[in-house]
Amino acid sequence: MVFRIGKAALLAGAAAILAPVCASAQDVRNLDDAASEVRIFTDEVGTTPVRYRYTIAPMTSLLIDVIPAAGSDLDPMLTVTDVASGEVLAEDDDGGEGLASRARIFSQEGQQIEIMVSSYAFFSGEETTGRFELQLRPSAYRPAPTRAVSFDSTTRDTLSEGTSHLFTIHGEEGQLLEVAMIANDELIDPTLSIFQGSTADGEPLASNDDGGEGLNALLRFVLPESGTYTIKAEPFEGTSGEYTLRVAAASFPVLQSPQQAIGLGERLSGTLGEGYENGSIDPSQITYQLTEEAIAAIRSGSGEVTFNMTTPLFAEDDFGSNVDAYLELGLETPIGFASLMSDDDGGEGLNSRIAIDLGPLADEPGWLERLRLHASSIGSGGAFEIEVVEGLQPVDDGFEGDENYDGGPPTFRPAPAD
Repeated sequence: MVFRIGKAALLAGAAAILAPVCASAQDVRNLDDAASEVRIFTDEVGTTPVRYRYTIAPMTSLLIDVIPAAGSDLDPMLTVTDVASGEVLAEDDDGGEGLASRARIFSQEGQQIEIMVSSYAFFSGEETTGRFELQLRPSAYRPAPTRAVSFDSTTRDTLSEGTSHLFTIHGEEGQLLEVAMIANDELIDPTLSIFQGSTADGEPLASNDDGGEGLNALLRFVLPESGTYTIKAEPFEGTSGEYTLRVAAASFPVLQSPQQAIGLGERLSGTLGEGYENGSIDPSQITYQLTEEAIAAIRSGSGEVTFNMTTPLFAEDDFGSNVDAYLELGLETPIGFASLMSDDDGGEGLNSRIAIDLGPLADEPGWLERLRLHASSIGSGGAFEIEVVEGLQPVDDGFEGDENYDGGPPTFRPAPAD
């Protein structure tokens, strides 16, 4: 569904008179005119907020911008209130460019609103004044037909609060459908759902809210059978704005084992999700053990190694990882996993790093063979890379689980035999 600015809709939805600007800053000014598609008003705000009254036509989205005049030090604050109920519909300080304020209001039934422009300094007790420009852009809502998209495609559009856009795509059984919905402004929180067939009826096969970077949505789904599927793009409750829908190139998923072996100097890639037990195509955790060659190299060397879990070195921005890496090192025992230490943000940014001297463990038969490394994510998943390298790399933070950590590399010594 698409929003387009139409003069006829504006004429039908609003009165045709603009009230004159009054001398008192406390007067409420009626902005119900229908002379232009973009309505622009200039004014000045000081110690008292400036108030306007405007009627939104039914099924109309209204974009409100308050822009400081050139050379003005004004930092405008925008508040939009429903006249009938007194409910605050939107409040914004710097949602536009620079210090400009922005809000988008969608009215299904039509309503009268009050627009209040004040100086942000007004709330801190400072007395400042400044000129500004108020811009109103109403656009009539028209249900748009469902649009067909293809793999490796890009679509840009705008969504109002409480609305959605539908896209159909044809795929093959077992094919990976990877869709990203990216916010083009700070006003929208994207969400995605996928349905089987050419409509968005019934329960979705899969859905996602914040699987991408920030509030962006990222949906990865393996098609259960060949045919048509419907992608539903919508804003999270109370948000609206411009977005981009990206469908990745056609591919088939790489099946990942939840238990893998890793060698010294080897860098492996993987993808974390909600877990097989929750119907995801990606595991929520992958467990790694050292290869025989890695164990032999550690025993013949100093024993000092570093485990790194990072976001991919090379990844397309729209389908980038939202992984907050988490590593846990421990031993496999007859009664389960015995955690020795863990790390969240020991590497750069959200990356994880464990630097450790395994020399004392290397001297004990079977200990390195039982060593396990759990890789998971705090919050959303996504692609990651993991490696084991010789030597001790610097760690930003201390180590959880090591009570005697003194800033140097942790060393674990097996308890003496009875």
